[in-house]
Amino acid sequence: MARRQVAAGTELWRIEAEAPVAWRWTGFPRPRFRFDPESGAFRTRYAGATAVGAARERYRGTGLMIPADHADHHLTRLVAARPLRVLDLRTERNLDLLAVDDQISTGQHPLVWQTCQRLADAVHRWWPAPDGLDALVYRSRTTPEGSLNYAIFATEAFTVQSWPLAERPDLLTDLVLRHGFTVSWDLTS
Repeated sequence: MARRQVAAGTELWRIEAEAPVAWRWTGFPRPRFRFDPESGAFRTRYAGATAVGAARERYRGTGLMIPADHADHHLTRLVAARPLRVLDLRTERNLDLLAVDDQISTGQHPLVWQTCQRLADAVHRWWPAPDGLDALVYRSRTTPEGSLNYAIFATEAFTVQSWPLAERPDLLTDLVLRHGFTVSWDLTS
């Protein structure tokens, strides 16, 4: 299996209710999302390669509408402080070695998600600490032409900065004017 590096300085973006200082890395008793481990032994968080990609992933289920009660949710920029150790699930070689196809990135079927969740546990066994993976890289289902996604396992490899969404009118205006979003609060106040 080919593990590769993502360059130091690479930006990842995430939108979440809590500020990063409040993030906990304890796993869920049962997996909730694509690369949450079946074992519940650790937590996975998801990030996009762009802020727009992170917003599309977060708000796809609401029809790209950002609710007013999300004004205090946090836009987080994670910048790789060193080269990231990743398993890239977009390469044919890795897909072939894992005996999976592109559904690993975009499929919604429960059996696909179960495979993803088992893979999250497996990569922790294959590459244990201290040289474990920082992330899985996979194709975005909402921005396949312009972004990719990361499933990250900790923030130690990153410098982290975050803002409440309401404090980023630049991003919100761009999302509305260029990307078809609706924001449910007044951006001029």
